[in-house]
Amino acid sequence: MSEHMVYDDFERLLQRVIDGGLTDVDRSSLAKVLEADAALRLAYLEHCQMHALLRSEHGLLAACAPDAADVASMQRPKSINRSLALVAAAAAVVLIVGSLTWNETTAPTLPFRGKDVAVLKTAVGVHFAYGAHGETDTAAGASLPRGPYDLKSGIVELEYASGVLLTVEAPARFELVDENVLRLQDGRIAAHVPQEGIGFKIEAPAATVVDLGTDFAVDATADEESEVHVFKGEVRVDLRGAKGAAASPLHLLSGQATRIDFATGLPAGIDLDEQRFMRSLGAKPLTYARQVLALNPAVYYRMEPVGNGRTLVDQSKGEADAKVVLGKATSPVWVAGKVGAALELGGPAQETYAYSPRYPQATDNQLSVVAWVYARTRPRWASIAKNWAGADDRGQFHFGLLDDFGALEGHIADASGKEIMVQDSQPLPLHQWHHVALVADGSSLRLYRNGREVNAVPYNELTRDPRILALAVGTKLNLQGTAPEERDFNMWDGRLDELAIFNHALTKDDLLKLYELASSAD
Repeated sequence: MSEHMVYDDFERLLQRVIDGGLTDVDRSSLAKVLEADAALRLAYLEHCQMHALLRSEHGLLAACAPDAADVASMQRPKSINRSLALVAAAAAVVLIVGSLTWNETTAPTLPFRGKDVAVLKTAVGVHFAYGAHGETDTAAGASLPRGPYDLKSGIVELEYASGVLLTVEAPARFELVDENVLRLQDGRIAAHVPQEGIGFKIEAPAATVVDLGTDFAVDATADEESEVHVFKGEVRVDLRGAKGAAASPLHLLSGQATRIDFATGLPAGIDLDEQRFMRSLGAKPLTYARQVLALNPAVYYRMEPVGNGRTLVDQSKGEADAKVVLGKATSPVWVAGKVGAALELGGPAQETYAYSPRYPQATDNQLSVVAWVYARTRPRWASIAKNWAGADDRGQFHFGLLDDFGALEGHIADASGKEIMVQDSQPLPLHQWHHVALVADGSSLRLYRNGREVNAVPYNELTRDPRILALAVGTKLNLQGTAPEERDFNMWDGRLDELAIFNHALTKDDLLKLYELASSAD
């Protein structure tokens, strides 16, 4: 390594010492640099002494931490007395060991905060170990200064002046280095980079990802590996590690992904995983949503997270917001959906669901229930949405999967007292999105999957039970609508997105158009 490269590496490590972001690997690298160069040992000692004095006397370490440009302006000593160098080296060792020991065993060090570099555009269910200025629940709209962050729960969107938009999912540890660089230690980040932001970098444990005008994501595990997924555009991946540092950069285009080993720095191609990453939190008026609203829904849950992440907002005029019940989950799980975000439910083991205590039921003889669904498994009688209480307590509709067979099915109660049922001929295929619909059109109950009718049976008249008022999402409730029905929880295991209920019948053309819209670019 050239003298210039050694000095650049020292500057980088010294800046991390000042920022409070030094990792175990960084400590090892810094020790090697100091051991090999007496001049750098003296420079390190001088900075340690200065910052230790400021902190001891005035508590100014964080406030006075220099920018990288200040560190770069340090003049390397041209001559050093040998004995002084030895003393300085010994003192440096004592200072760094003593400082680390005090920090780790006596009291935590508050993270460095520098100048503002980004804005917290959106925050859902957020809890930081230490937020922008010490708070744990930094609110949307707050300016975010330079320094390290530890996002314990929730999802945030960070926006830069250049228009770069980053979606960060907890748990995540990252550092805002400056206006053009974010250092990711652990966690997932999806990036949208406009023309003005080209060149934005995400430094991950195994590589640095340089944007060349794109939408991409990084999934990092400290000291293990980093993954890079490119949804659109191009990125350059500068490799590090024992072997990667000497290798040429990797270029990834739309639809490509790679996994980089931390120790070697070598990449290996993998499949793009669009379902893993939340790419935005904004409930934008997408073409699909506009079309649903044009069809006049009685209830419409777009499944876009807001506030503390525990409410499904009804986008229709019905104002039938639904509450998310966590069950055994510690927080609602918002994930990538078919259209924007989706609510992820963990089946009977997790017992998470949502409900609206009252929703505007159909009073005529027609009804349509439409959603995008994704199943990991097929629990017994898994529920998409139901206004139903089980046994002889039949509500207006029952929409989900059939018993243990797991085929898509739907029920309504007929005025004759009969239970009218339609079902698909095969179990619902797992690990893929399906557009599903149950339609009572006044004479036939029809079942659709991915724009195609799969079954239909006649009925006389759609009825409702005035005792059963609640709408359940992802489960079936008891007669009172206060809890899941005890005999069979009917929990959905997978993702639900874009759930809409109409008090009139949608046509096959309406359903086909919705199916095709979600598959096309907005």
